[in-house]
Amino acid sequence: MSRQSVIKFLVFTVVGALVLYYVFKGFNTDDFLAQLEESNKFYVFLSVSLGVVAVLIRAMRWRILLKPLGFNAKLSNAYHSCMSGYLVNLGIPRAGELSRCALLSKSDNIPANILIGTVVTERIIDVLMLGLVLALSLVLQFDLLFNFVNVNLLIPISQKLSFNVILITVLIILAIIFSYKAYKKKRPVKTKSNKLKEFFAGFSNGLNSITKLQQPILFIVYSIGIWVCYFLMTFFILKAFVFTEMLGVGAALSTLVFSSIGVIIPAPAGTATMATVSKGLEEIYALTHQQSDAVGIVLFFSNVIMILLAGTVSFIIMAYKTRTSNAPSKNI
Repeated sequence: MSRQSVIKFLVFTVVGALVLYYVFKGFNTDDFLAQLEESNKFYVFLSVSLGVVAVLIRAMRWRILLKPLGFNAKLSNAYHSCMSGYLVNLGIPRAGELSRCALLSKSDNIPANILIGTVVTERIIDVLMLGLVLALSLVLQFDLLFNFVNVNLLIPISQKLSFNVILITVLIILAIIFSYKAYKKKRPVKTKSNKLKEFFAGFSNGLNSITKLQQPILFIVYSIGIWVCYFLMTFFILKAFVFTEMLGVGAALSTLVFSSIGVIIPAPAGTATMATVSKGLEEIYALTHQQSDAVGIVLFFSNVIMILLAGTVSFIIMAYKTRTSNAPSKNI
């Protein structure tokens, strides 16, 4: 691990520790264990299982983005790459996106720049889906949610939006320019400049894969399916506790919004997600501090345990495949 990665990991760890200390100070372990003992473990198991299903659907959707570009990635490799990426994200947020591209690039011989472009497209679609979930939550429970969402989601997003929009716009413009120039040159010399042009050309192709879909309906179904899994994961965790089992669909959507807010905060292993879920349930649904903490902890650790187990298996499998297999990808 490079020095920069170590420093980034330490910074994220400190941020995560501070967030957890602020939210969970005064936490009563004995009360939590009693609540955990009374919880319905079957619902927790269902939630964890749906987390695996969501990653599988994400892998299936990723393959649809790659097909019009001439690459037919193996479903097992796409799944294990995605799951490995989530494992990496536990230590260094966002690094998992690059990790899964690197793994699939080696296993299926697909250019990494193309894969990165498709992942950026995926994230744009995820943001749109989050917007739909947020809108639906506000429609169902506007009075309860608006102030919380405005302070904890809309304002933070607006503060970061200008930079992100500028960065994405610059990348897209550069990709278009370089891909056009590369197209105009029949035999480009292999210089650093041309390699950079090739990178952006591939990135642009990956980014534009959404406009070339051969199965657009299936792509939409998969995109909805991923977020249905996220919703059901949250819904079943609420059902697992006596003090939240009466909360309905609206509360589950709201809790999903709370957890999505936590994703914006760059803390390791989703610690900010646990914190925002706890805070949101306490402020919006009048749960006690201990009760909201219990839900946040179980939602957090059930997901982490799933990623640790499934992600470790996937990472080992991909490490073996990328070392022993140099077979070319199957082009369409």
